Amino acid sequence: MPDLAYQIERLQVRRGNDSLLDCQQLQIPAHRVTAVIAAHTPEHSLLLQALAGAHGPQQGRLFGQPLPAGRHDARIAGLAPAATNPRQRLFDYVLQGRLPASRWLLRPSPLDRDSATLALRLVALEAQAGQRLANLTPSEQQLARIARSLAQPAPLLLLDQWTAHLSAQQQLLLMQRLVRLAPTGRTIVCTLPEHSPVASHAQWLVLLAGGRLLAQGSPAQLRPAASGHPPHHAAPFASPSGSQLPAAAWPSRLAA
Repeated sequence: MPDLAYQIERLQVRRGNDSLLDCQQLQIPAHRVTAVIAAHTPEHSLLLQALAGAHGPQQGRLFGQPLPAGRHDARIAGLAPAATNPRQRLFDYVLQGRLPASRWLLRPSPLDRDSATLALRLVALEAQAGQRLANLTPSEQQLARIARSLAQPAPLLLLDQWTAHLSAQQQLLLMQRLVRLAPTGRTIVCTLPEHSPVASHAQWLVLLAGGRLLAQGSPAQLRPAASGHPPHHAAPFASPSGSQLPAAAWPSRLAA
C-alpha cells in the first residue's frame, strides 16, 4: 500500500444551506501525481481549495498529521499568481517562489537559484530565463507560473487550472516531467478538464460528479471494461458503497 499524503474522512464545502462538495474517504497517495477530474469545472477547483484549507477545517490527515486549520501551511504550495510587473525578468519572477515576502530583503542563496533554474528546465523555459515577462507568449506565461510553483520548497503542490493556454503537446510533456519529479519527494495534485488527453498519464485519478466522489484509483483501474461493466475501485482506496455511478456517466476519455 503506498504512503498517503491526504487521508480524508470527510471533506465538505457549503454555501449557506447548499452543499457544493461532499467527499468521504478521499485518499491521495504521496509522491505521485494525482489528477482531479470533474464534469463541472468549479467542483475540482473547490476540492483543491478545500485541500489547501480555504474552506475551513476538514476531517482527515495530511502526511499522517491532523489537517492544518488554515491555508497558510508551509507544506502546501499552490499555483503561483500571475505576474504583475511585465518588465520583470522571467528568472527573477520564478526565483520569487523561493523567497516569501518575509524574506524579500535577503539575497537568494545558490540553492534558491539552482531551484529556480531547475524549475525553468522542467517547464522547458530555461532558454528564456533572461527575457522580460512582457515578451512571453500566453502559454509561456502560464508555464512561468508553474515554474514558480515548482521552485517553492513545499512537498505538496496543488495546481488548479494549470492547463490554461497550453497546447496538448505542452500538457503532455509537462505531465510526463511531473510524474518523473514526484518520486523525488513532491506530491502533486492538479485539476484536469473532463476529456483531457493527458489524464491517462497521471498516476492517480480522483473523479467527481454532482459534488461527490465518484471514484479514485489509477487510470488502468478506473478504465471501464469493454463489456460495459462499471469500473472498479482500487483497493485499499475504495470509496463508500453506493458512491459509484453507471459506466455511462464516466469521462469517456478514460475508456480510450
